[in-house]
Amino acid sequence: MKVAAGSGARSIESRQNARVKELRAGLKRGAVTGSGLLAIEGEQLLGEAVRSGLRVHTVFVNRGSEGLQDAGLAEGTELLLLPEEIFRSACATEHPQGVAALIEPPQFSVDAAFQPNAAFHGAPLLVIAAGLQDPGNLGTLVRSAEAFGAGGMFLLPGTVSLWNAKTLRAAAGSAFRLPVLSMSPQEVLDSLRSRGVRLLAATPRGGVSPAGLASPVALLLGNEGAGLSPWWLEQADERITIPCPGAAESLNAAVAGGVLLYEAARQRREATIARANRPSAKALR
Repeated sequence: MKVAAGSGARSIESRQNARVKELRAGLKRGAVTGSGLLAIEGEQLLGEAVRSGLRVHTVFVNRGSEGLQDAGLAEGTELLLLPEEIFRSACATEHPQGVAALIEPPQFSVDAAFQPNAAFHGAPLLVIAAGLQDPGNLGTLVRSAEAFGAGGMFLLPGTVSLWNAKTLRAAAGSAFRLPVLSMSPQEVLDSLRSRGVRLLAATPRGGVSPAGLASPVALLLGNEGAGLSPWWLEQADERITIPCPGAAESLNAAVAGGVLLYEAARQRREATIARANRPSAKALR
């Protein structure tokens, strides 16, 4: 079923409409708007927001497109129909999909990021992005973190905004569900140390092979070009390097993060199986 002009829809004919201006500003800046809303573009992201339980405040539909498929919008959601030229003027992509929205962003606490995957038996797994500047890399890393059971992510100063339009597209909805928080270096260190979580710094060379990832750990990934600063390398409990037998000098930041997250999930799965197969004290009597 398509959501089209009807009793709940209003047609907008001006680029200066307050809602259109808010959408345009939100998509351009990659940050929440002055009224605390997040601008998103595309029917897929809108569907992910609804499935993630986020409140959809306003939906914009390009009258020149095929329209909006039934996205399960709550009753009372504001629906605005825009002429194609006005819709395009507000969107960030060159070829917009015909649907955009203003939604309430998720709110997470630091404690939420340390909640472990139930399959990991109480061992938190986190990712820390230190100065990642490519929105595609960050979005891919957020998606991988959710896929492999990480509890959350911390974004350090210099990292691209989680709400950048390209980051959101690459995250494919994971940014709505995974606790991701922007924090200062000291806040991150204090949070890890107070909870007994080891900090593992990923380096292209000179570190040990990733091991012990079934314990509470945070994976620290640096800037795509400069890597991690000497200060962060000193703060780390250990430096780890992914063994690469090929000729490539290093891995893309998002790829490296995905490999480490997969390895952490693999080690944790093996530890879970070993724990389940271990004879109980009663059986050994």
